[in-house]
Amino acid sequence: MFEAAIFGALAQTALIVGALLVWRFRNLTKPLTMGLIMAFGAGAVISAVGTDLVAVSYDEAGAGPTALGIGIGCLGYFFIVMWLERRGKSDLPESPVVSATEKGLHHQPVGASKREARNLFVGMIIDGIPESVSIGLTVHLAAPGVSLALVGAIFVAGLPEAIGVAAALLAGGMTISRILARFGAIVVIGAVFGLIGYASLVGASPAVIATIQSIAAGALLVVVVNEMIPIAVRGAKHWAGPVAAAGFVFAAGMTWVTGG
Repeated sequence: MFEAAIFGALAQTALIVGALLVWRFRNLTKPLTMGLIMAFGAGAVISAVGTDLVAVSYDEAGAGPTALGIGIGCLGYFFIVMWLERRGKSDLPESPVVSATEKGLHHQPVGASKREARNLFVGMIIDGIPESVSIGLTVHLAAPGVSLALVGAIFVAGLPEAIGVAAALLAGGMTISRILARFGAIVVIGAVFGLIGYASLVGASPAVIATIQSIAAGALLVVVVNEMIPIAVRGAKHWAGPVAAAGFVFAAGMTWVTGG
């Protein structure tokens, strides 16, 4: 049982590793470098949505539960973010473009704003929960090698995203201690929901499991389009597309190699 918690946490430690890499190698916060990394991470996330989440959910339970999960994840994330923005509207900074124009700057900031940082953090939590639940399920239902392969695939696919997000947060002015605290909370969440997947969903119908898996897909689609791609394009400009394609192929290759 505790193996499920350990595996769930391990898969999310890519966030900590990514943050420490950015902190140690500060060149990763340069606009071009950060944009390229975020583009690569966006491609990896898109691959995870299509290959690891939607395709698996469809194979397990068909179109209905998969579409339901995508809708819940998409609308759930969207409305959570909208609620947070209304609640903290007075604390939000000015638009980066407007702020730069008024101050007479000749470049557009590429670091994540407070709004983007918060939205990315919410998206990473929503993404991590179904992943951890799936890991807990494999610990109970499959061989240990299957669980380790899944943990490795989630870790490797999540590392570029973690580096990109951490770089954007640092460039936006957030301290490394705050970043590690936030990412550490997601690691704890991974452990908790790994246990939940192990203990509570064994014996659940394929429709329930498919719905839970596809919830992450809907949320991640919104995260990629609203938060990751704008940061990638600001920094990498026209190179963002090809690098995102490389990230897609890399993450898909990890899934194929591990037998996903």
